[in-house]
Amino acid sequence: MVINLEDFDAKRIEQLNVTMQTNCDVWQLMAQFVNDTPQFVTLEMLNQITDEYGMQPEMAFAMLFASACGLDTAENQLHKEIFADYFVPSVHCLNPNDYTDDMYLKTIRFPNKTIGDWQFSTATYQPCEAFIFNEPVQTSDFKEFPQIGFFKEEFSYPVVMQDGREWMSLKPNEIETMRTHIENARGRVLVYGLGLGYYAFMISQKKTVSKVTVVEKDSKLIEIFEKEILQQFPNRSKLEIINNDAYQFASRLEPHSGTFDYIFSDIWHDTGDGLSIYLRLKELNSKINNCNCGYWIEKSLLSRLRVTVFDQMYRIFQQPKRNPNDGEKVITTYNDFIKMLSDNELRNIKVASTRSY
Repeated sequence: MVINLEDFDAKRIEQLNVTMQTNCDVWQLMAQFVNDTPQFVTLEMLNQITDEYGMQPEMAFAMLFASACGLDTAENQLHKEIFADYFVPSVHCLNPNDYTDDMYLKTIRFPNKTIGDWQFSTATYQPCEAFIFNEPVQTSDFKEFPQIGFFKEEFSYPVVMQDGREWMSLKPNEIETMRTHIENARGRVLVYGLGLGYYAFMISQKKTVSKVTVVEKDSKLIEIFEKEILQQFPNRSKLEIINNDAYQFASRLEPHSGTFDYIFSDIWHDTGDGLSIYLRLKELNSKINNCNCGYWIEKSLLSRLRVTVFDQMYRIFQQPKRNPNDGEKVITTYNDFIKMLSDNELRNIKVASTRSY
């Protein structure tokens, strides 16, 4: 790739670099807060500010949140801008009824028991405890920030522990990040990854979904699910569970088979292990004709990929201008540059392309 820009567009790239760096710095601050001190803000602190200054809970929480992250929003102009651009739109006071009314949670009853090294249990968010509840948001000028939620009361959710560690759960994040994929499911649906069966349950409730085929490689998980959870599915006759590896199963699908109308993939824990799996599965799924595909937390994965692609392109941009070789891609405008960072372009990237341009 060759990037040859006029001075005006080159200055815009430099400004974009500042934005991308600010994104990373702010994300690091927010992640440290959520991971290390999620219960820093208490309901007493929140109520004191809302009562004394007449603030909405989100604004009060954002101020306490920013202060805990070391921002001086009273005197430092840069910190004021970061607070307004990142912290304020990140924070959401959530309504517990939006999740306790979920059909899966109202229908499925988890046993309070231990099976081998697996334990069904319940975990609780404390009032004002911070957590990531949805996919990140990106503005038109490439500012990007996480969606952080809190409840003003205790909120409990089901978890499955393995060897004393949380292995699976059904938090607001799982519910929010699957809404679009539940809406998109139709006809015969293939699902990579069983989990607690939330996605399979929700789409099996849809009249427009005729069959749900779940591919799961953990035979012990399948055994526990079929014994403790599946029998509570009202439409369990639609469900088929196959004990297999997703890559192996995907590689054997015939491009013109027409077996499935929608494929949903959810076999990663988070963006840390998910990006490489996402890219590999996306490449395998792309060979299937006339079949739409969805990927859990895809926006988060693309956000991580965007940082990698920008870093590579920015290094090329900093090199002296040169003439392109035959067939080499050439970027000559700012708009061409940022187009490469769009979700649509990032979705078309092959695995090898993430290593180097």
